[in-house]
Amino acid sequence: MMSMAAAWISGLLFLIFLIRAVPGWFRCFSQPFRIEMTPAPVSKKEFIRVMVVLGCALVLRIALVSAVRILAGKNQNLQGTFLLYSGLDSRHYFDIARAGYTQANEAGEILNLVFFPGYPLLTGLLMMVIPSEPLCGYLAAWLPFLGGGALLYSLFRLDADERQALRQLSLFCLFPAAVFFAYPMSESLFLMAAAGSLYAARKERWGLAGALGFLAAFTRSVGVLTAVPLAMELLSRQAGKLRTREAWREILQKGAFLLLVPGGTVLYLYINFTVKGDPLIFLQYQQSNWHQQLGWFFRTAAVQTEYAVRTWTEEPVKFWGLWMPNLLTGYLSLIWMTVAAKKMRPAYTAWYAVYFFVCYGSSWLLSGPRYMTVFFPLAVAADQQPVPKWVTALLLGCASAGYAVCFAMRWGVW
Repeated sequence: MMSMAAAWISGLLFLIFLIRAVPGWFRCFSQPFRIEMTPAPVSKKEFIRVMVVLGCALVLRIALVSAVRILAGKNQNLQGTFLLYSGLDSRHYFDIARAGYTQANEAGEILNLVFFPGYPLLTGLLMMVIPSEPLCGYLAAWLPFLGGGALLYSLFRLDADERQALRQLSLFCLFPAAVFFAYPMSESLFLMAAAGSLYAARKERWGLAGALGFLAAFTRSVGVLTAVPLAMELLSRQAGKLRTREAWREILQKGAFLLLVPGGTVLYLYINFTVKGDPLIFLQYQQSNWHQQLGWFFRTAAVQTEYAVRTWTEEPVKFWGLWMPNLLTGYLSLIWMTVAAKKMRPAYTAWYAVYFFVCYGSSWLLSGPRYMTVFFPLAVAADQQPVPKWVTALLLGCASAGYAVCFAMRWGVW
């Protein structure tokens, strides 16, 4: 009964979101969303503030996770805590960085093919000049996070003043699953590519937007969806002129660069074909080894609720570390985006519609918080909620600390 209710609530929330968002998608083709701000170049003082926020997001999480593991007896010293990544997907990325897609199991399956090559490629390049493998993995996460965070702030500044943009960046850093930015995972590189792509599009640099979109698609499976907000931004530039030949000529000229975005996915499929002779072999591996296939997001809500109820008494560790964070992230993102839909850029709401549908449509979703954290428009939606800003920040801060503890203890956080 509870699982069915969860499915209905999820579907209803998504429907309400669409009702509020879809009119804005059509309206942006007839009139500009809003006059963009033209902020002055980021000052040195402003840049330092941004770096402090991003640096604190990394240092404080690493410190908390390390302290929890040492106090719990999981590690004996600080150095040992940095090897926590061996229990994450990071080990697969390191395998790819070290030897490419060559390691097969006894059945001849190269399971590492389910992991996109963007992040391990960057890690492998760093390994060519730095002898420490763990350090390369961390640098391949930390440096893109700092760069991606700076680009994200610049993107926020196009629609907000300095104070509001810094607040939105801070809210983004407070998302509970932002802990993954501090460890050797692909989230940081995806953030840099996606934020940079959107920022380049807003600045009319479509070639760069397409190239960074290519990188996003080469780094994460959902990276190809970056084409949606890019296309929306491109079309909205011709608002009110879509009936003219000149407008469509400009759209086709600039839109050609956006074909680079699916190119990242096509290259990944080619790697699958080259290694195993089947461009879609990764889907077979995901289904047979991770029980993953694309389904309906409301069914995912039902499955997660069923397991949450079951583990409430039987395995409370998984209830608090795995199922509740996944459920709450899905519902909270729907609520936030629904409330803020009419105030947000149509490109963001259209992107969310497909992003949520795909991410929460996974048949066996264990990483909902991680997937939704890199969807940075959620920080804009969080800032638009009709509650005091400090309340939102406090709740996110508490949730972030609790999630970091679950992450440190390896309580089903993926």
